[in-house]
Amino acid sequence: MPPWLTQLSSVQRKESKLDSSRWLQLATIGIDNNPRVRTVVFRGWSKSYEMEIYTDKRSQKYHELNLNNNVEICWFFSRSKCQFRFRGTSTIELDKYNLLHWEKLSEQSRLMWSWPTPGNQFNLEKTNDFSVKSIKELSNNFTVLKIKINHVDQLVLRKPVHTRRKWIRANDWKEESINP
Repeated sequence: MPPWLTQLSSVQRKESKLDSSRWLQLATIGIDNNPRVRTVVFRGWSKSYEMEIYTDKRSQKYHELNLNNNVEICWFFSRSKCQFRFRGTSTIELDKYNLLHWEKLSEQSRLMWSWPTPGNQFNLEKTNDFSVKSIKELSNNFTVLKIKINHVDQLVLRKPVHTRRKWIRANDWKEESINP
């Protein structure tokens, strides 16, 4: 288990009752070579401690990651006043792994993957039938992103002095305290 995961798990437990404790910001490099940031939902860790996030194959994010899979994630926990930044590379799952995650979703959540294409112009006529469908089969639009973490930066906002440390993975993880 990565050494930083103990710190993250402790903060997650303290804030687990807040919906926002699962929201994080994912930064990618856009097709136009400009940065893009969006809020996504943390879904868990793979057996090899890769961060898991769900995405729609029709989204801009999906296309960006196919061109450049380098990402940075910022995850801030407001009650703990603790921020984690993760740097790594993403892989897009294209196998039965998606089905395992699909089956964990509620019926309501599955409906999102049949919505109109993300980022296209809104058309009210195409959006009024969301609650009627029943979706059992894996949607072609659904996929799991796995983020392989190779750099972690933790900042804890404490009075009178903030603390900060980082972990970098070479073969093993190396921890270092740094100035905030």
